[in-house]
Amino acid sequence: AKQVWIEMGFKEMTGTMVNTSFWNFDALFTAQDHPVRELQDTFYLGGNAELGQLPDQKLVDKVKAVHENGGNTGSKGWQYSWKEQEAKKNVLRTHTTVISAQTLASIKKQDLPLKYFALGKCFRNEALDWSHLFEFNQTEGIVIDENANFRHLLGYLKEFFKKMGFPHARFRPAFFP
Repeated sequence: AKQVWIEMGFKEMTGTMVNTSFWNFDALFTAQDHPVRELQDTFYLGGNAELGQLPDQKLVDKVKAVHENGGNTGSKGWQYSWKEQEAKKNVLRTHTTVISAQTLASIKKQDLPLKYFALGKCFRNEALDWSHLFEFNQTEGIVIDENANFRHLLGYLKEFFKKMGFPHARFRPAFFP
């Protein structure tokens, strides 16, 4: 998969397997009381004794405002009191999108457009059976370009699957709240 992304002009983004809840959840607008944050879904490390470091205060304040009241996004947010202590909890990453969030936060506008991919191990506190383990590998791509649109997305996905040996990929709309 790595070579396929590179052939398509994407740069690799990497990150650690241990992250704060801020990057794993808060920066991706997952409410602090969302069920995905519960112990049966997520591996927390060190309990409350080992808390991670948050990024610069300006970014923390933006994320907090978006959660609480929508900030300047036009949304109403989640309408709750966001807790910094919750955001500092260390977790094994539950998805590679944490790497995308960190990458997006570090991009400078003058460097756009950009295309990135991630390939990495993720962890979920799953009941083990023939089709579920507590770890899995995930890949994702992200395009940051004001001219990119849905047709570009479909084109990238079709090309990715074709290069991976699946020339007849089909896409159907779905909604997962």
